[in-house]
Amino acid sequence: MSRKYCPHCHNEQLQVTHYYGEELDICRRCGGAWFEHGELNSLISKVDNGEDDADFEKLLGKRHGRTEHQCPTCPSHLHKYQLLNDFEVDVELCMECDGVWVEYDQLDKVEHSPRIRTALDELNKKISVKSWVFQALAKFPVEYNLKPHRFPIVTWTLLILNTLIFLGYAFSVDTRNWVFEHFASRPADLAAGLELWTPLTATFLHGGFMHLIGNMYFLYVIGDNLEDVLGRGRYLLVYLLGGIGASVISVAMNWNSPIMSVGASGAIAALFGMYLIWFRFASLTFMFLVFQKKLSPLWYFAIWLVLDNVIAMVTSPGGVDYWAHIGGFAVGLTIGYSLKSWVYRHNPVVRILADPKHKVAR
Repeated sequence: MSRKYCPHCHNEQLQVTHYYGEELDICRRCGGAWFEHGELNSLISKVDNGEDDADFEKLLGKRHGRTEHQCPTCPSHLHKYQLLNDFEVDVELCMECDGVWVEYDQLDKVEHSPRIRTALDELNKKISVKSWVFQALAKFPVEYNLKPHRFPIVTWTLLILNTLIFLGYAFSVDTRNWVFEHFASRPADLAAGLELWTPLTATFLHGGFMHLIGNMYFLYVIGDNLEDVLGRGRYLLVYLLGGIGASVISVAMNWNSPIMSVGASGAIAALFGMYLIWFRFASLTFMFLVFQKKLSPLWYFAIWLVLDNVIAMVTSPGGVDYWAHIGGFAVGLTIGYSLKSWVYRHNPVVRILADPKHKVAR
């Protein structure tokens, strides 16, 4: 068997190893990997990336030309190609023997390239007339993000549960008053040590149809992605923690106030914070007058926090529990940062897309 040498380290001999059951040659010095004809396709097909019969060459983007690196297998020089359009990562191919050289820090990107390609196609969709009409009429944003792997059972359960609870008291003033009296969060009662369960129960109550519709829309839009990356049990836990945390902060900032507070807004604001940390590559549409624009979560939630909460709290302080929104968002950011490493470790495509090397059309 002829010896193979690293095209980057030159005199460093490649060593045979096995990865996902595939034989490949790696350089112990730089960590790069050499895939001979067909090996990379077999590897990609075995990774959970949505493509069981991969053809790596169809995934390649622009060709950047011939390099000075020699093929480990034959006398030819390698040619550099961009990995996918809209993704600033390169691999090197031999045009004679169809071998592929992948650097150490790019291997996971190559493994998941089919899913990355699908994700970028979704993220880079252009704004349509349909989305403009929807946002103009409903005043709600349109989301561009990854499609979840599985049906978001917890998100839909929360949506249905909130709706059923609301319908249970919405058509009777007496029933509504009784429910709010016993289950809404009131700082004065909590300061006196009374009705300590209300920071949780208030999360499932709403003051009117538009209050309910607005909260449930945002839960529907961003909840599916968060449930997908966290798993159902963890997602439900952070949702409840976000709601309770938002209520506690609201009570602390409105100490001894007799005014009741209800709504899932605090819990959903916590989801906003987590979404911002983990899905920086997503887009949410913002409409200024008649102009619709895709914004990153950072910009979208910054506008929401400043305009809809901080400034609104100063200019029109009545009727909305702004501190529940701000507190929930702070709780979500805290949870997002603390779980970021875990989320990225268990969701490699989410981690890869958070890399600034990929390009999103906004």
